[in-house]
Amino acid sequence: MKFRTKLRREEGAAAVEFALIVGVLAMLVFGMLQFGVAFFQLQNLRAAAREGARVGAVGASVAQVKQQVAASSLGSMPANSPALNVSYSSNGSTFGPALADSARACPTADQQTNFSAVKVNVDLHSAPPALQDIFTVDIPLIPPIPLTGAQINGVFRCEGN
Repeated sequence: MKFRTKLRREEGAAAVEFALIVGVLAMLVFGMLQFGVAFFQLQNLRAAAREGARVGAVGASVAQVKQQVAASSLGSMPANSPALNVSYSSNGSTFGPALADSARACPTADQQTNFSAVKVNVDLHSAPPALQDIFTVDIPLIPPIPLTGAQINGVFRCEGN
């Protein structure tokens, strides 16, 4: 009789169930944290690209635009990075090749059209390695998830200067 009552007791069942679930719970929590950091950095770079395009739209040089992007990105994107490109469009939709650092981001007012625009693009594939690591969500037991395919652009219409 005493042996049967010992078999029915469930004193350690909660601890065993917790031990089985804690691994999955940890993977979910750390995966959400890594994705949150990557999403924050993505939004940070998008805001920096918009800020750079805004500066370029009012007559700054390409070098000044890149400096503004570097300052607005809180140091995560250096101004001399090959991942940072500034281009110009006269029709507002078809952007040409990246401009040289010495050029103006937008041409002078007499050379602009009503659709002239400047675009700042951040290419995550050629970003610094530390930045690429942030955009790779690495959860244990799951293959790494690269988020480097995200589009980071800032486009502003040129103001006549």
